[in-house]
Amino acid sequence: MNNLKVLLFLTIIPIICGAECVLKFSKTSLTMPKNEEKNLTLFITDCTVEQNITFGIQVEYEENLVISPNFIKIEDNNTVTSIIIQLRTTDAGEAGVYTISSDQNIKPAFVKVEVYKNYILEIVSIVIGWTYFVTWTISFYPQVYVNHTRKSVVGLNFDFAVINITGYTMYALFNVGLYWIPLVRQQYEQRYPLSVMSVLPNDIFFALHGLAFTLYIGLQCLMYERGGQKVSWFGKGFHVIIVLVLIVSVILCFVHYLLWLDFLYICSYIKLVVTFCKYGPQAIMNYKRRSTKGWSIGAVLLDVVGGFCSIVQMFMNVYNYNESLAWLLSNPTKLWLGIFSLLFDLIFVIQHYCLYNGDSEEETPKVSEDKIKFEKENNNCIKA
Repeated sequence: MNNLKVLLFLTIIPIICGAECVLKFSKTSLTMPKNEEKNLTLFITDCTVEQNITFGIQVEYEENLVISPNFIKIEDNNTVTSIIIQLRTTDAGEAGVYTISSDQNIKPAFVKVEVYKNYILEIVSIVIGWTYFVTWTISFYPQVYVNHTRKSVVGLNFDFAVINITGYTMYALFNVGLYWIPLVRQQYEQRYPLSVMSVLPNDIFFALHGLAFTLYIGLQCLMYERGGQKVSWFGKGFHVIIVLVLIVSVILCFVHYLLWLDFLYICSYIKLVVTFCKYGPQAIMNYKRRSTKGWSIGAVLLDVVGGFCSIVQMFMNVYNYNESLAWLLSNPTKLWLGIFSLLFDLIFVIQHYCLYNGDSEEETPKVSEDKIKFEKENNNCIKA
């Protein structure tokens, strides 16, 4: 109802063509509990106004949020640089607050508001979020350690290693491009003017950290004993397809058929495909060798913790933010990727602890040291 009043009001109030103002909220996103009030500042700068200007403030999903005022008037002798907007949450869910004007020179400002039911659940969700961020971040370390201590990468599937490098390269390109490249950010704002950029600094860190460690594992594959292992036809064919897709995408960007923003989205889709493809070769290799030696179970267990926490957080947020399960299923990428990864982690756990538990990488160094000690003692006895 308030939105209808705003539209009617703006059609009645004359707005001079050619007026310019820069509007910006003090925050791009807010998280608030249900039935709480909070003030939000709207900054008004760079105004070139010859007559009075009136613009409205609308709410997307009014059932979750009420605001005041709904109209703002800028005088021709304006000296106001900021206005306080009062927010009051009424129900859990998502809402958006944005300015609206019939003058195209006034760019709309937008803030995303997420309303939760329970404060304790919100804190638990944040803790769970940091838990899976940390566990996924350190999940690269066990494989590096296993390779280093064994001075061998026998047992680590090269398809997995190379495809993983490709995946994190695409993921890093996507995050760094959206976060740091001005042209891409401009294209994003033009396509989604009433949306908040979802890439955060911790996403940048995770992507670059993951890329660095996957590259180092690839370097270990070149430095250490590999027992004749090499990238299979599957790994080579996979990368031929990826390279062709990237070449075509870049050409389409240069001829202005696609935006560079679209190219980065293609990179993100490649990362999703990588997640679905990278685990299979390692699981098949373990089966053929009847061994998990050389494949770090520590990395798998950390991935299990991270994946489980990620899925638990999603279901907690569905309840706490009053979303339906249909919403979760209609946004399946994160959910099904998490479930898919957990299924392969379960396969690796069964392979390591149930099927081939007599030959784990932890036992190998001890046996080797005992053997060396025994041989040295025998050599000493012979010389005596």
